[in-house]
Amino acid sequence: MKAVGYATKAKRHGRPKMVLIGDLVGHDENAVMAAASEVVRMCNLRAAEGFIAVNAETRKKFWLDRSRTAAISRHTNAFKLNEDVVIPLPRMGDYCDGIERINIELSTQNKLALCDALSEFLKGDLPLHRGDTTLDTDVLLGDRRQAALDYVEAVRLRWEWLLENLDLPLAEAESRFASYGVVAGELTNRAENPTLFHRLQDYSVRTSWKQELHVRLAKIFDGGVYRPIIERIEAIHKEVLRGRVFVALHMHAGDGNVHTNLPVNSDNYEMLQTANKAVERIMHIARGLDGVISGEHGIGITKLEFLTEEELGPFRAYKQKVDPEGRFNKGKLMPGGDLGNAYTPSFSLLGTESLIMEQSEIGKISDMVKDCLRCGKCKPVCSTHVPRANLLYSPRNKILATSLLVEAFLYEEQTRRGISLKHFDEFNDVADHCTVCHRCVKPCPVDIDFGDVSVAMRNFLRKQEKKRFSPGTFAAMTYLNLKDPATIKLMRFGMMDFGFKAQRLAHKAAKALGFVQDSRAHPPATVGAPTVKTQIIHFLNRPMPGNLPKRTSRALLDIEDDKVIPVIRNPRKTTEESDAVFYFPGCGSERLFSQVGLATQAMLYETGATTVLPPGYLCCGYPQTASGDEDKGLKITTDNRVLFHRVANTLNYLDIKTVIVSCGTCMDQLQKYQFEKIFPGCRLLDIHEYLMEKGVKLEGVSGTRYMYHDPCHTPMKAYAPLAVTKALMGQEVPLTDRCCGDAGSFAYSRPDVATQVKFRKQEEIESGAAKLRADGFTGDVKILTSCPACLQGLSRYDDDAGTKADYIVVELAKHLLGENWMADYVGKANTGGIERVLL
Repeated sequence: MKAVGYATKAKRHGRPKMVLIGDLVGHDENAVMAAASEVVRMCNLRAAEGFIAVNAETRKKFWLDRSRTAAISRHTNAFKLNEDVVIPLPRMGDYCDGIERINIELSTQNKLALCDALSEFLKGDLPLHRGDTTLDTDVLLGDRRQAALDYVEAVRLRWEWLLENLDLPLAEAESRFASYGVVAGELTNRAENPTLFHRLQDYSVRTSWKQELHVRLAKIFDGGVYRPIIERIEAIHKEVLRGRVFVALHMHAGDGNVHTNLPVNSDNYEMLQTANKAVERIMHIARGLDGVISGEHGIGITKLEFLTEEELGPFRAYKQKVDPEGRFNKGKLMPGGDLGNAYTPSFSLLGTESLIMEQSEIGKISDMVKDCLRCGKCKPVCSTHVPRANLLYSPRNKILATSLLVEAFLYEEQTRRGISLKHFDEFNDVADHCTVCHRCVKPCPVDIDFGDVSVAMRNFLRKQEKKRFSPGTFAAMTYLNLKDPATIKLMRFGMMDFGFKAQRLAHKAAKALGFVQDSRAHPPATVGAPTVKTQIIHFLNRPMPGNLPKRTSRALLDIEDDKVIPVIRNPRKTTEESDAVFYFPGCGSERLFSQVGLATQAMLYETGATTVLPPGYLCCGYPQTASGDEDKGLKITTDNRVLFHRVANTLNYLDIKTVIVSCGTCMDQLQKYQFEKIFPGCRLLDIHEYLMEKGVKLEGVSGTRYMYHDPCHTPMKAYAPLAVTKALMGQEVPLTDRCCGDAGSFAYSRPDVATQVKFRKQEEIESGAAKLRADGFTGDVKILTSCPACLQGLSRYDDDAGTKADYIVVELAKHLLGENWMADYVGKANTGGIERVLL
């Protein structure tokens, strides 16, 4: 219960020894409640308490405790022996007693090891805080050293006696308590023939480091002079405690399948040996209770030695018959397939024994994934787990692959074989198969964010100069890093005006020749580096968006000078009481889809807000960081923060309380900018949340129905995105789930993987559109979003389900400001709506 962080629901203090979580289901609500009440009554008869979760939200809270039961591995390096056994239900209590006996012995043995370590320390040179005194160490210590040694030895003798006499009849044991200084509380154990073990089992007799050792030693070495001694004693306790083996149980109460878990630190050989000896005892207990030594988790390598030849004979005979050359699962359950020849690399040795680990971030990466429980809860939400499209790169699978690669690095360094370059290619493969959406962290019981892991892997590969080159990523990063208006104009023409048009023409040709249909209908697996031909085919299988503005939003408003701060206001609506907002448009809303940035400005203009824009073209730094260039991303972030402080000082007469964004990745990155220190008391808000607060909404829109695509990096953090969309559009707007497949530069860098992701998204869009048209509706179906990259990605599905993609704020501008809203706004702003403040 302690290991999984169980939250006690009873009013009594302390954790329960056992928790039973049951799911009672039936068609008759009264019958279910009567059954639940009966279960609680039975609990009350056993001095326990029962709680009934009636509604869905409470049930979810109860089952959250169940989902954490495997999380004991986070107490070590995610290395645990999972020795599940099946025990006959009438003998379950005997099995639990046997496990508690093992735990008591293991705990006491660990405390005796602590006593030995403390005694050795106290006999040596003791650290003191001497200050300016020149007194001899023996004079400063006086009789404290001997007093501490005598006390530790007395406690050691008491604990040793308890360990050696667990089977002593209780009456005889209690008669000797006084001579060993044993303090006993009220006995609550109801065993028929109680022994000393039952006292320790119900905690009426305890072996406590805190109460029996630490308190007294702290008194002996009380004072500033002796503080280094106490600090070292506490450190020794932590070191020894780290090697303590314990056995944790969670089970299927109905069928007797008990998960018997022993978490261990794989860099502690003695701990591994202790755990294996405990496993041997557990197997004998299970056999002795007429149980079997394996449940749903099979045999593996740790239980093989506990099976008899009679039990293994039929399997091995069958294996020899159907697989005489031993190709299938080579060596498993065969002679020699036990722990005898197992190689157990230790993540904890990475920093000290491996040369490559000292020079790279591989140790950090291994630490990020070490707590994985292999539970698979990340798979349903992962963008790169689409089995129907041959895409099986779930976070769990990628963590398994990452762990194996780290082990390979470690093994090759420890055996001095040299690192294989192939491992770097495989590292690239794992790192490429991630959209960095961070969705996997929410269902993960141990909070692993494989998006962060992927970014760390990309940084590691870049620093090792082994990162795979991608022309698409290079072009995108080059464009986003530019600040010079003339260069931006030139590259925008090459990429969007010419490049997008050329891609659309090539798509039509490839489609007419039948090159792209099969890759979309049956996406191939994407293991290893793709060929150039493969990438070209996948890049052409969906058209890029067209009909884009010919110029950036800054170019249209003539505010490209990076030495000028543009302040935009509507002179007819702005008053002294009007809001002053700082709008960070970002690359997507300014350089790529400039209609988004202009619509944001136009709606702020219409509400009467004073809008401050950053001077010149800026990127937030997120694309660089996510692609693996963390140094560049950090530099951009730092430079921007310095610049924004200058903006705030220049415009100190404006009371800016809101920072507006129109892009989710910008929102994620800007949350690290500490804007509250730049504009004191300000908040970060998405444009759509701001407009909802201002009461902006559409009314009476007919002939168009909407779906909403929530970006992986949703910019709406203050309110629920779907609720904001419904409020703004004035109608029900269903969600279309899953990643759009573009994910920033992802669709450029790995178009083959993007095809697999888009396979699933196409299904979602077609299904959602069909539902909106199910009642005979023949009007337009639009997919709205709040991310520039998603706008690009969603536009590429227009031909699949007869939909059209657009931005929420652009749709608002069209209906509220008129079809010519863009030209009208640019005209108004350029004729007295822009104040240019020298930075």
